[in-house]
Amino acid sequence: MELVRRRPIPWMLWTIWKNRNSLLYAEVQESTLLLAHIALEESTLWNELNKVEKGGNQYLHDLGAPEKWAPPAPGLVKCNMHANWRNDRYLTGGAWITRDHRGEVGMHTRDALLPSPDRLSAEMNCFLWVLRSLRDLRLEEVSVVIDFEVESRGSNKVAIEIAKSVLRDGRLQSYLALGGPSWLHDLIQTEVTFVNS
Repeated sequence: MELVRRRPIPWMLWTIWKNRNSLLYAEVQESTLLLAHIALEESTLWNELNKVEKGGNQYLHDLGAPEKWAPPAPGLVKCNMHANWRNDRYLTGGAWITRDHRGEVGMHTRDALLPSPDRLSAEMNCFLWVLRSLRDLRLEEVSVVIDFEVESRGSNKVAIEIAKSVLRDGRLQSYLALGGPSWLHDLIQTEVTFVNS
């Protein structure tokens, strides 16, 4: 059920972006209800077209999501993010880390975000926090990824570990730092070695 609720998120974001552009450049505003309906319909259609039969059960195609961190195209920065949600009574641990096409870390951050009613809300709040942070830092050529269906958890390990440390280790103080966290140096180096091999 949780996966089904998360599937439309990329289409929702894309629909919001397209509506923003329509409003800015063509002064056309669609109703929110219509936009949500379009995004859900496109998501459902895409997921239905990407199902395959295996032993009587249906599965989504693997879509080639790498199990290890994959670099962005040269000239872009990749921002991996993660929201560590436990339940609606606790804070959410949020983290993001940027790396270039060689795997070199630009900066990373973590923060304790306000409690959210469910995992989906926590991920959306974290996503908005990341976008605001990148805007404030004037980072424009950025590919933001989260471990939804197109980015595997295996390729998002560093951001996941930083986000988990917020609640696990009581690291509730937000910060922004250049480079990666020293306690994850070995994991970051392993991923860079994988990229450069």
